[in-house]
Amino acid sequence: MFGAGLEVDLPYVVGAFALPHPVAGVPESSATTFIGPGRTAAIVNLGPGRSSAFFTYRCADPAAELGRGPVNALGAAFGDLGGGVPDAIRHLEKDPGGAYLDAVSQVVAPRWSTGRVVLLGDAAWCVTLFAGHGAALALAGADQLGAALRRHDDVATALTEWETGLRPEATRRQALARRGMLQYAPPSRFHVWMSDLTIRAITLPGLRGLVRRGIERANR
Repeated sequence: MFGAGLEVDLPYVVGAFALPHPVAGVPESSATTFIGPGRTAAIVNLGPGRSSAFFTYRCADPAAELGRGPVNALGAAFGDLGGGVPDAIRHLEKDPGGAYLDAVSQVVAPRWSTGRVVLLGDAAWCVTLFAGHGAALALAGADQLGAALRRHDDVATALTEWETGLRPEATRRQALARRGMLQYAPPSRFHVWMSDLTIRAITLPGLRGLVRRGIERANR
C-alpha cells in the first residue's frame, strides 16, 4: 500500500531492563555511563529502591544478535566492564524475561497516505530513540493533520499539504538520529577521546552559553 522496505535497520542493538535495587556506587537520582568504541553502557539510579540498565552497541548483524537473546548478547558485548555493569548482567541472568532487546530501525516511507488511509507517528517516520522528540513529533503530526483536514474539503489536498509541511522536520530528525548514534557507539578510541574533550570544554564558563544557544538553534 505504502511501498516496500519501509523499515530501515541500522547496525545497532539496544537493550534495557529494570533493576530491583540501587547499584553500589551510583548516587541517588544519578547515573554512571561508560562510552567506548562501538558501545555505551549506563546504570541509572531512579530513586529509592529503583535502578535501570541501558546498553547499546554497534554490530554487523543485528538480527543475529537478537537471536542470541539478551543474556548472551549483552553479556558478550559488555561482560568485560566493571562498575555497576557486572551487577546488572548478573541480575539479567536471573531474570532475562524482563529485558528489552531490539534492533535500531527507522521508518522511511515514500508517502504517508493513500486514499483515506494515513500513517502517523512511528508508523510513518520513526526517528528512533536516539533522535528524541518521537512523541512530540507524533502529537504534532496528528494536530497538523487535523488542522489540514479542517482547512480543506478535499481530503487529497489536505493530506498533500500536511505531508509537505511535516516531512522536512521528520527527515531532519532522522538525520540527527543517525549522527547521534556516533555519540553512543563511537567508531574509534579517537572519537571517544574527542567526545570527552568536547564535554569537558563545554563546561567552561565562557563556552557554556555559546554551546547552549547552538543546541537550541539546532533543535528548532
